[in-house]
Amino acid sequence: MERLKSGVRSRVWADGDRIVKQVVGDAAAFTREVTALRLARHTGMVPRVHEVHPDTCTIVMERLPSHSFGEDWVIDYARGLARLHQATGPEHAGLLPRQEVPDPEPFLRFVRALEVEIGDAESELAFTDTGRFDLLHGDPCPGNDMYTDRGARFVDLEGAMLGDGLTELVYLRIGFPTCATVSETPKELREAAERAYFAERGWEEPLEDACVRWLVQGDALVQRAERDGTDHLARVVDEDWFWYSTTARGRLMFRARVVAGFTETHPATSALARRLLERMNGIWEPQPIDARRTHVS
Repeated sequence: MERLKSGVRSRVWADGDRIVKQVVGDAAAFTREVTALRLARHTGMVPRVHEVHPDTCTIVMERLPSHSFGEDWVIDYARGLARLHQATGPEHAGLLPRQEVPDPEPFLRFVRALEVEIGDAESELAFTDTGRFDLLHGDPCPGNDMYTDRGARFVDLEGAMLGDGLTELVYLRIGFPTCATVSETPKELREAAERAYFAERGWEEPLEDACVRWLVQGDALVQRAERDGTDHLARVVDEDWFWYSTTARGRLMFRARVVAGFTETHPATSALARRLLERMNGIWEPQPIDARRTHVS
């Protein structure tokens, strides 16, 4: 078998038209991935599972073809996410972990630490569970998507959960928050991708709240291996660190800039984001974010 490049959490081999994947050191992630692959198999959005070996946390699955993609790949990406998200419903409650509701308190402490006025934003940051049971990928980043003659497909569902699919659709707006590469999707392409997602699902909703939820999450400043309960928003007050394409402060400043534009739906939070961005620009060195998407597959 041919050993393929993979992250530290797995070992992957190619064996003809099959992929052999071993999840390393995380039996819960293995179980989540196997469960998600089985729940989504009827959608065609994930590889077919051939064999499962729980004793070694190994999955043998279909090897998806990887075709080239154009600049408008985000449209196939969003349409594929919509199909994946529709794989589950309330009847699947309990089969996968529930998506956590963001806790705004670490973010509010961060704002106070930078001596920025919160104003009336706190009432807009009282998040609740949206009640959806979409099958979430958990980490729909470049490299976890493949492009075939039938459009996008997804792999590496170790972080799969049940929750609100809009929190993954807004990766295109908020800069791919759990991913190594942060970039700004051009507006025309982003809007076309969002239309494709909602056309696939048959309804449409505002996306601003899903973006705000990413702004307040400190775990979205570090890679998965470091999401260990540390308050990274408290940490970023005194230090900065690179994660592949930019720094933690660069990620936070980009998200604040996005939310600063939500004047109609979240006026108080938008005003807070503008004050916060002004303060961060005054005390930190701005970090550039690519305005054109660099895809890795």
